[in-house]
Amino acid sequence: MHEVIIVTDLGPGDGGKGNIVHTLSYEKDASVIIKRGGAQGSHGVRTSNGDSFNFSEWGCGTFEGVPTFLSEQIIISPVSLENEAEALKQHDIANPFLMLQADPNCLCATPFHRIASELEEIKRKDNPRGTVGTGVGQAYRMYQNLGEEYIIKASELTSKEIILKKLKRELEYYRQLYRNLKPEDVLKDDVNCLEDNLALLDDPDFLPYIVDLFFNIGKKLRLTTLKEVLKPDGTAIVECSHGVLTDAETGLKPHVSAIRTLPIFSEQMIRNAGFDGEINHLAVHRAYEIRHGAGPMPTFDENFTRTMLLGSHKSNNRWQGKVRAGPLDFSLMRYALESCKETKFRGIYLTWFDEIVKKQVFKYSTGYQNSPKNSESYTDFLKNAKPIIESEQIPENISSQELFLRVGGIIKKECGLELECLSIGPTEVEKIYFEK
Repeated sequence: MHEVIIVTDLGPGDGGKGNIVHTLSYEKDASVIIKRGGAQGSHGVRTSNGDSFNFSEWGCGTFEGVPTFLSEQIIISPVSLENEAEALKQHDIANPFLMLQADPNCLCATPFHRIASELEEIKRKDNPRGTVGTGVGQAYRMYQNLGEEYIIKASELTSKEIILKKLKRELEYYRQLYRNLKPEDVLKDDVNCLEDNLALLDDPDFLPYIVDLFFNIGKKLRLTTLKEVLKPDGTAIVECSHGVLTDAETGLKPHVSAIRTLPIFSEQMIRNAGFDGEINHLAVHRAYEIRHGAGPMPTFDENFTRTMLLGSHKSNNRWQGKVRAGPLDFSLMRYALESCKETKFRGIYLTWFDEIVKKQVFKYSTGYQNSPKNSESYTDFLKNAKPIIESEQIPENISSQELFLRVGGIIKKECGLELECLSIGPTEVEKIYFEK
């Protein structure tokens, strides 16, 4: 492999990774996309040919003909694999599974994990942790706490006997765990969700349905190893489903993922596969803050959200909650970079700057007016942090290079990163680079 590029979201997610992985696939003529994280990611891609899709388990180079490898560091969902494959067929990809390979050790999230994810969240009532509600985190936690006996791996999807045995264990575990959960234990608006999920746990037809579905996916899924997909030449791109601020250990607890999201884990995986060539780390972040639901966001501004996300596909939902936006927060970016201190980033791709250009003003926070108290966590401090907002006017007739240099100067000053690319549109051709 000539080069491996690891793409890292410095926020809580929604940074624009799909757009950038697609762009890199186009520019680098990539040979493989390596996925890690979870199947719950929704990475949007829009091409200059007018095609658009939200990818979860297939990589964001799919429209460029780049195959995807599901690494051992991703939790897959056989249910969503089937759904995504069917959706991709509507985009002239006759057999999407021919563009997909998986590590035999991939863990599988099941519908029972999804049920547990939803029930755990509604038990919190009006104190949400924040979840996508797909069960990816529950699958990983079950693996950590109960071991392989409860978790189906990709290599086991061709055995109905193993699938049935492990699904029965999961089902009985969750039946016991939630047997005393009652309507009064959740909010009134969540009672239907509670009753529907408990009914599924008792539905005699649900288990055999899942067994058949998983077995059919197992017949389509081709297995291989990371070492085998790292070919002698070409470029591999590592695409992670999460952002740094949701890392299980260094993220803003309790609003974190079950997995580690730092780029060092991607790099270790690549090195462990025997790759000794060049690894380049690229950071990604929107030109403003965005977050679904629970979790601190000091620069949140209701009016900013309303105007910036006008016409956006980001909608409110029960699991991710209300989408919020606000000026770019360099304090959070510096916090993310400190969490990634073992990683040297080549530069940052700043996305969605076309929305900033439309408003003709780039707003960002350089710090906070107040400081953390000795006894409070950083997450608790951020809930009441008062951001210092600065504004940079964007002249209507500014040249692309002048815009790049002006924004790049701010980025360099506030967080020390070099601006590598300024995205001024959703497709692979609407990008500004420094002209040497």
